[in-house]
Amino acid sequence: MFAAALLEAAAVIGTVIPGSSLVVLGGVLVGLQVIDLWWTVLVVVTGATLGDGMSYWLGRHFHDRLLSLWPMKAYPALFARGQAYFAENGGKSVFLGRFIGPVRAIVPVVAGMSDMPVLRFMVVNFLSAVAWAGAHLLPGALFGASLQLAGAVSSRLLMLLLGVSLIVGLGAVLLRLIRHRVWPLVSRQRDRSVAWARTRTGVWPRVILSLLDPLRAESFGLLVASVLLLSGAWVFLGILQDVLSNDALVQFDRLVFTSLQHLRSAWADQLMITATELGSAPVALAVIAAVSVLLALKSCWRTLAYWLIAVGFAQGLVWVLKMTLGRARPVAMYTGADQFSFPSGHAASSIVLYGFLAFLLARNKASAIRWLIGLLAAALVGLISFSRLYLGAHWLSDVLASLSLGTTWLALLSIAYTQHVRGERLPAWSLALTAMGALVLAGAGTVATQRAADVARYAPHPAAAILLTDWRSAGWQQLPSRRTEMDGDHEEPLSVQWVGAADRIEQQLKADGWQPPPRWASRASLLWLVPSTPADQLPVLAKLHQGAAPALTFDRPLDPSQRLVIRLWRTAYSVGKVREVATPLWLGMVTREDITHPAGIITLAKTDQDFATPTKQLAQFLQTSNVVIAEKQRDGFTVLLVQ
Repeated sequence: MFAAALLEAAAVIGTVIPGSSLVVLGGVLVGLQVIDLWWTVLVVVTGATLGDGMSYWLGRHFHDRLLSLWPMKAYPALFARGQAYFAENGGKSVFLGRFIGPVRAIVPVVAGMSDMPVLRFMVVNFLSAVAWAGAHLLPGALFGASLQLAGAVSSRLLMLLLGVSLIVGLGAVLLRLIRHRVWPLVSRQRDRSVAWARTRTGVWPRVILSLLDPLRAESFGLLVASVLLLSGAWVFLGILQDVLSNDALVQFDRLVFTSLQHLRSAWADQLMITATELGSAPVALAVIAAVSVLLALKSCWRTLAYWLIAVGFAQGLVWVLKMTLGRARPVAMYTGADQFSFPSGHAASSIVLYGFLAFLLARNKASAIRWLIGLLAAALVGLISFSRLYLGAHWLSDVLASLSLGTTWLALLSIAYTQHVRGERLPAWSLALTAMGALVLAGAGTVATQRAADVARYAPHPAAAILLTDWRSAGWQQLPSRRTEMDGDHEEPLSVQWVGAADRIEQQLKADGWQPPPRWASRASLLWLVPSTPADQLPVLAKLHQGAAPALTFDRPLDPSQRLVIRLWRTAYSVGKVREVATPLWLGMVTREDITHPAGIITLAKTDQDFATPTKQLAQFLQTSNVVIAEKQRDGFTVLLVQ
């Protein structure tokens, strides 16, 4: 991996060395815990730094004579392209060029030939090597870790990854559709509006020209900011209304919380704790202070004022909302004002802090640079925000409210800044390095000093069992009556409540002819493609209740084309008397699946909508077992109480 990173950065030959692919493969080995993470990062960063350093030395030592030497003389067009890229972007091309295939091995040579200062090159070279290593190792490590997790959470993780991939794919298709179909229509309408406004006077024509006139450099930015301002405010107010009225979004909050807690693992906990520490108050204050000092030294007083107002107002507003609403967190882990959940302080401070910083850095830059800055800021904010959900520190609505509120405040600031701050030349390069340095140093310090406390604070906390001493008389009605999907919709009736230990329930069901269904292994999954597969050889389709898969699943074939399926979820309740050992309470449903073979091609399983008959059949089967059954009526269906 050291050789791959070094040779990919070497002059000319780096254009044909597949170093990136090998480093990604190394990340997979890290995720599989075959090789050590920190040694891998060290050798990759060192190799990449030395590779560009040698190329820089060649250019600085030989200058134009290098173009007449082999193998450089065989690639005159490649050198011309690298020189043009360096001339356009200057020193920052050393950082960006490492990520651009055609010029990655040429830009350091051109930088040396152009006598770029040694110290400046060394700093940019090292930072680009760190960013390049992270961009290639992290995806590989995540993929390797997902393979390592095969077993306990692989199916849930796979569904999550597939869902994210589907969203990204649909987003790419939507962007392409907007670019090729929608944008031409919008452009024509914009031209008509601008032509109309140019022939008239008044407030509305001036507003239209300021937002839509393509001849004004700032018009597009103001238009985007205006859209973000209105949409952000609309989303925040909608979320606030749902939280205050305990609407469907609050129910969805619980589903997301439960689902993410089932996805937790040791390696992901470490990653998410690091991300949440990057969004903590000490790190944010360090970045704010470092940027403030730089702006003061450069006499950018108006920008400094906007910078302090941006972060100060955001934090004050978050504190006021927390104290006013007093919403409890999913898991109690803080005291004082921090014990309240709405909105998320980490998410709000991150989007305002790094969003406004990205706005300052991206002003008057080329489109590609603006996109890169925006994507980096969005990735950091997204990672910090998601970490709060993953660690159970906030509800989904808390984070969404913070992001929409921060977007609204950012849009308002950017509009005001664009209109009123003119003539201040910001040191963009120094500003970026200062913020990045403060983030890395303060983040490393926070990780070193707070890691032990944060690991304990964010550790998964199993819910304490709630004792139901009156379960048979009235307590059974405290449990949900229907299965709840991720979107909050109510599905099949939960017609079984069973008191007992998991192994005892399993023994009773097996003694009565029930069996665990086949696992979703490759062979069992392929049986769905066989048009004559009997019911007892097919895996059971997944059904979630409040984001969780059933802990116990059994089926009982009635004939080759029908089977009964019972699914049981462990509840937070236990049944017993005070000062006695309580027994877990399970909630579940029994359904009948009809196996069909459409056109004799494949096998399908369909859940019958008659839920009363399977419940009666289960009661009849259990009559021969050593259990006590009571039948209750609720919402028009029978509930079996089994003990």
